Amino acid sequence: MKTRELVEIALFTAIIAVLGFLPPIPLPFTPVPITLQNIGVILAGTFLGIRAATSSMVLFVLLIIAGLPILGGGRGGIGAILSPSGGFVLGWIVEAFVISLILTRFKKPGFWTIIAAGWFAGVIVLYPIGTLWQALMMHIPWGTAIVMSVVYIPGDTIKTVVVAALAMRLRDRIRTVGRASTQM
Repeated sequence: MKTRELVEIALFTAIIAVLGFLPPIPLPFTPVPITLQNIGVILAGTFLGIRAATSSMVLFVLLIIAGLPILGGGRGGIGAILSPSGGFVLGWIVEAFVISLILTRFKKPGFWTIIAAGWFAGVIVLYPIGTLWQALMMHIPWGTAIVMSVVYIPGDTIKTVVVAALAMRLRDRIRTVGRASTQM
């Protein structure tokens, strides 16, 4: 890995950690809160190559396991991963990988391409991982966990649109958007 890539990994890990300091919004019917941290995951997948995006998420998860209270609500430690929301956190590794994998296929991905990649990775790929984990940790049927999580889709869609708009504004200032380098 080059120094620039290591800095990118650290930067996006830090962005996600900082977003964890914003208060989560608890919902009365599920132990999985609404946070803004997945904006950082979408950003990493959008702005970094496959290896760096995936590595930033792996580093983030390792920091949580090590006990850093960087998840929404100041949670950290292995208990945070073994909680009902832990599957979504672990799934962020796959989400960032998939977003980056899709976007590196385009020389200059457009607004709708970024939205499609983010939504596909964030809903179609992440939700089955997160809800299956949630069902296992809560000892409930998977279908029940899926129904509990449908409420997040509009917010996650809005977050993806925000990241796509930000990416379009920053595209010429940050050379890594959609680059095909640093692939695994």
